[in-house]
Amino acid sequence: MYLRMTWVFILSMTSILDMTGCLPDKHLLSWLKPNPINILTLNASPYFDSDLPQKMVTNLGDTAFLKCKVINLRNRMVSWLKTDPLQIISSGLYTFIKDPRYSSEYMEEENTWVLKITKVEYEDSGMFDCQVNADPLMTYTVSLKVVKKDYRQFLNDAPQYAADPSVKILGGYEHLVKVGSVLNLTCVVTTPTSYNQMTRWLQNDRIVTPKTGVSLLSENTPHTSVSCLIIHRVQHRDAGSYVCAAGDMGHDMAVVGIIEEVTPVKSFLTHNMLIPLIILLSISSLIIVLGIVRSVARNSEEADSCSRRKPEV
Repeated sequence: MYLRMTWVFILSMTSILDMTGCLPDKHLLSWLKPNPINILTLNASPYFDSDLPQKMVTNLGDTAFLKCKVINLRNRMVSWLKTDPLQIISSGLYTFIKDPRYSSEYMEEENTWVLKITKVEYEDSGMFDCQVNADPLMTYTVSLKVVKKDYRQFLNDAPQYAADPSVKILGGYEHLVKVGSVLNLTCVVTTPTSYNQMTRWLQNDRIVTPKTGVSLLSENTPHTSVSCLIIHRVQHRDAGSYVCAAGDMGHDMAVVGIIEEVTPVKSFLTHNMLIPLIILLSISSLIIVLGIVRSVARNSEEADSCSRRKPEV
């Protein structure tokens, strides 16, 4: 009787074999299916399912799901780590990180390990490793980039957050320039979206335009615009407030002060002037000496004449 039932079971199993000689997954017994929990699968090396996405983009404040699927895991452990800075997040279903937004979950039906991050922030962007403690160690890397909801253009695939729009004149608020020198004001406009507007310069509320002695240079990338205002020979009229206006992105202001260039005294004593100056000083000294000698001689003559007249009286 037992032999007959065994034979019927074998026939029933062979009747549902597919053309490749394998049983369809829905007919496999649960303990024969690959499962990271049980250890009754065939003795094969574990490997990752590469069909899952490895580059994730999540809106600021949403929940991020980083997935890692391991086939033939058996009794090995799955861990999640963040690479920069290096931080162990979880091992199995136990979470080490103190941030309550992070949690590790296992989806048994999909045979997938999930790192869940709620209310994502810009600082959550980075590279995350799904590791299996096999020999050698197995790693499956998933990148996360946190962006604003209206931000869909990326410079590259590196996980970086979207910077807030900013307009900045380099070098600080106050610029002191000597008369006759070169003034260079550089304005950097940073925006997460493509920047198509023109950057304008204003001096004392008047628009600056290119002209003789004044140059305007600009360089644009998808998310950064650099504008340079160059005055080749600064004069007193160039003093005042300068505004870099970037349309809807905002503006920044700098104040330019003009100072006189102090010329050293020795610069007047050039080689061509030194000899005439010595001659002039020599002549002046000679005239003074001659004047003194003449004055002394005159006084002597008057004294002699007085001495001659006294005996006659």
